[in-house]
Amino acid sequence: MQYTPKISIITSVYNGRQYIEECIKSIMVQTYPEVEHIIIDGGSTDGTQEILHRYNDHLHYWVSEKDKGIYDAWNKGLAHASGDWIAFVGSDDTLRGPRILEDTIKQLNTAQKAGIRYVYGKVDLISAGNNVICVWGEPWEKAKKDILQHMTVTHCCAFHHRSLFEEYGGFNDQFRITGDYEFVLREFVKGKDALFTGETLAAMHAGGVSANIRSRLIIARENILARQLNGLPSRPHHRIQVVKAQIAGILARIVGRKGINILSDFYRTLTGKDKLWSKMD
Repeated sequence: MQYTPKISIITSVYNGRQYIEECIKSIMVQTYPEVEHIIIDGGSTDGTQEILHRYNDHLHYWVSEKDKGIYDAWNKGLAHASGDWIAFVGSDDTLRGPRILEDTIKQLNTAQKAGIRYVYGKVDLISAGNNVICVWGEPWEKAKKDILQHMTVTHCCAFHHRSLFEEYGGFNDQFRITGDYEFVLREFVKGKDALFTGETLAAMHAGGVSANIRSRLIIARENILARQLNGLPSRPHHRIQVVKAQIAGILARIVGRKGINILSDFYRTLTGKDKLWSKMD
């Protein structure tokens, strides 16, 4: 008989009325029965709380109170999570179909047998019109080569075995954007592996805190801090990323958001990458 682990999904939200109902529904319709949805609201004032009250019977736990940000909210959610595997789905994210969890159980069982505690897949980055801008997520064989340099695995709807939190504790809430990277570094710095499902697990709306071009400087600096906290030395290219982010910030004040998005994509094409930033407008 196949093992049927319990899955906890934690969502943090603050004034997320536009998408939170869509997020809840995508988890409600899952065909896999052993799932609980936990929502931590940061004290929304835009009607988000009314939506949470409406779906009260479908949520394992929810609360609305002030917090210190995403990672503080996630830590609050962890205190109420009873799942064998724990995933984090943003308030403006959705699962890509009703069988996502059920179809992932086989990979979760494979991972557990192999002692792998992080399972991830692909994520669609979508526009406000629900058009796919790009797809994030690559096989572990490729992602592991640079995981100690920057985040190369997807985190939206990635599955963390609960033993990770029992061993390492929660997220560092001093981080604003890359606390998820700092957390997984605690595992990967030890040479541990992840498992890539190869399937598209979730969709994430563009324009979130980590996708905003104005957040580049924060991300660059926090990546350096994440490495330092895990005993990894700073490399010259990490400092270069900080400088590039500072330059982008200066240019944004001159040419505006759309202008810097166009310039950023021009640089991406010069380096052989697909356009990204201008598609978010």
